[in-house]
Amino acid sequence: MGGKDIRKSGTLVVLLLTILVISGCAENAQDNKTGPENEERITPVEDATPNVTEQVTEPASENTGEGSMSGQEETSMDEGKEVIIPDEENSDQGNETSSENLDNNLTIIQTAEGAGYTTFASLARDAGLEDILSKGGPYTVFAPTDIAFESLPEGTLDDLRNDKERLNRVLTCYVINGEYMASDLKNVDTLDSLETEKLTVNTTTEGQIMVEDAIITEPDIVAGNGVVHGIDKLVIPLEV
Repeated sequence: MGGKDIRKSGTLVVLLLTILVISGCAENAQDNKTGPENEERITPVEDATPNVTEQVTEPASENTGEGSMSGQEETSMDEGKEVIIPDEENSDQGNETSSENLDNNLTIIQTAEGAGYTTFASLARDAGLEDILSKGGPYTVFAPTDIAFESLPEGTLDDLRNDKERLNRVLTCYVINGEYMASDLKNVDTLDSLETEKLTVNTTTEGQIMVEDAIITEPDIVAGNGVVHGIDKLVIPLEV
């Protein structure tokens, strides 16, 4: 082999080595470049994992967790209140109903007294009617107003109180066996009192209900064992 051939061979070797070196550098550079990129791609995935977990957990919590149950309970409570708030606005209403029930536990005489018919209630107690009318029933009572009793001649009430038997006969004329609301009274012509006195009932063209010649001024005062109707005058002669 001549000198020229040796130089050519050396040049080829150098070129090959150069190519290998450049190729190796390129691969290293590619590896170096790929490494950070891979790390950058992996890092977001690792960082994203909790985020994905949180995102999955949060909806699950909203749908099936305590939060969801709380929401349902609030809705349920709201729905309950809608029915009980007519049951809170109507707490007043709830109080009126309780009051009516309380009144309904009262006897006929207690109810009449509570409605302002104090003279009638007092006379009924004097006549021994409170115990009688607190049992059994139902009863319908026509209670004259205090003003109606005050219009009697002076001394009349004292005389009645002193004659219990007579007082009992007079007052039982205002008591009917059975419960007759105002709407029921419009459909009857006469009623038999406990004293067997017949009371005439009629309705005027103005819609007022009359018992004998007394007008019912305050109807349907409900008691526990009957109903009281307030009337504007006495309808039974005190000589009964």
